[in-house]
Amino acid sequence: MRPAGPGKCLPLLALALLLPAFGPGQVVINEVCYDPAGADGGKEWIELYNAGDTDVNLQGARLLSGGAEFREFFTFPHYVLRARRFVLVGGEQVSQAVFHVPMTLQNGGAETDGVRYLGPDGFYTDTLLYDSPNSNNLPDDTGAAGTDFAPDVAEGNSLARRMDGYDTNNCAADFCEEAEPTPGLTNRVRADYALLHPQAWRDEGSWRFGLWVKNLSDIGPALCAGLSVCLDGLKIAENTVSDLAAGDSLRMLYTLPVSDDLNHRVTAFLDLENDPDPSNNSVALDLFPQNLSQPRLNELMFAPETGKQEWIELWVESLPTRGDFSIRDANGNDFSFSLPGGAGYFVLCAAPEQFLLHYPGCPADAVVGTSGWAALNNDGDSILLLNAEGDSLDWMGYSSANLRAGVSLERQQNSGQQAFWRLSLDPSGSTPGRANSQSAQVPDFQGHISVQGSPCNPREGQKISLFHKLESPQNYVNCKVYDISGGLVRVLADNTPVPAEGKIDWDGRDTAGKIVPRGRYFFAWESRPSEGQKALREQVTAVIFY
Repeated sequence: MRPAGPGKCLPLLALALLLPAFGPGQVVINEVCYDPAGADGGKEWIELYNAGDTDVNLQGARLLSGGAEFREFFTFPHYVLRARRFVLVGGEQVSQAVFHVPMTLQNGGAETDGVRYLGPDGFYTDTLLYDSPNSNNLPDDTGAAGTDFAPDVAEGNSLARRMDGYDTNNCAADFCEEAEPTPGLTNRVRADYALLHPQAWRDEGSWRFGLWVKNLSDIGPALCAGLSVCLDGLKIAENTVSDLAAGDSLRMLYTLPVSDDLNHRVTAFLDLENDPDPSNNSVALDLFPQNLSQPRLNELMFAPETGKQEWIELWVESLPTRGDFSIRDANGNDFSFSLPGGAGYFVLCAAPEQFLLHYPGCPADAVVGTSGWAALNNDGDSILLLNAEGDSLDWMGYSSANLRAGVSLERQQNSGQQAFWRLSLDPSGSTPGRANSQSAQVPDFQGHISVQGSPCNPREGQKISLFHKLESPQNYVNCKVYDISGGLVRVLADNTPVPAEGKIDWDGRDTAGKIVPRGRYFFAWESRPSEGQKALREQVTAVIFY
């Protein structure tokens, strides 16, 4: 057992509260490609990074590969690694490598494997453990058998730190899969920016619009984000948001070119390179309450099964007479259609006869053909519903994280001004021409929050459900998943409107869509009644195993 070097042995509580500290001369494994595309021979590599403020002579430092045990395969000669610089060690086919070394790194796939750097003093270590289970009890930097593991990556991908030198001594939190490896170069920074708390108000006769841009992650990118604001689908402002420190936020204010008392839809979109959760990068609001006599977006099939077509369902509570409308997407593509007077569901599609063959349970008089069709983008889009005069009636946005082939997105609130969308729970995957699917019945339990489905094996499709019973009929919920070191794993709800009873599911995946390592996870729950009463805050625990 080798003792840990400086800063390598911290209590879990301290790890949850402290940001990574870059001590003098701290050399870390920054990126590893252990399973290159094709045959591995001569193409594997390890990138080291000096995250400290002083230069380090690597002479005598060693690299080890771990399978059944850690075994040394390279000892550094005299080489000074400058502060904030990289050095690449690779096989004979790695042209960028400073040192060409025969190496055979384990490819994971069945159990934990690893790579270790042992400093020139023979004590300081930096260890990367990946895949699970740790059947051979490979040690981490404390000398004990490791319990936190980076994911096993696909062939040709690398394991990279979320930011150069980012080190909490938790491999699951520090490393992520990189589909575009950067040997000898700066790693991509994955910071989660979000748009929060949009507001619109009159100020001395003019309409003002404000919102917050917040960095929800514990790292700060040295990048700028682009922020666009649109009025009724047309861009009215574009800004650059300078890099935000971890947890920091910035207030943005705009004057809207509105001079009438009609309803207008204001939307904002944030573009940040490598943002792991684009679902919180857009917001929208209406200047005036929804007119319930007008149609509203109710269901969306943007990723149909092979051979089926895209479609959009509208809900009309009471349309006095026949009317003309149109749908516009984020790129300005649009199509028009007409609806008869009355109430009910109407499904818009390009080929009604073909649609009814695939959905025989949908009433034929509910299917409406359109004049043209703007293809819905599977990578994410915004859908704007307009009347004949071009006024905004309704809006919804989605991202690629919502994509499930053959499963629609359904509106989950048909009255009031705010709505949220989720994947259909219907066994068929959608509900065209009929009421949207409903959540499973909430079981009996004491208190406000109950965790069901723990322990959970996400590799078998199992989920963990947080059932809630709240006093107010309408609430706004924040719900986040953290690992035992305090690292943010997933945002399940961000100021999301929910009814008094219901549930929120977690599929055991992180923001990048990867199944998390087995272990204990914490849900931080905060719910606030819409009437402005005191917020409810609770923390509950769940276990992932496989």
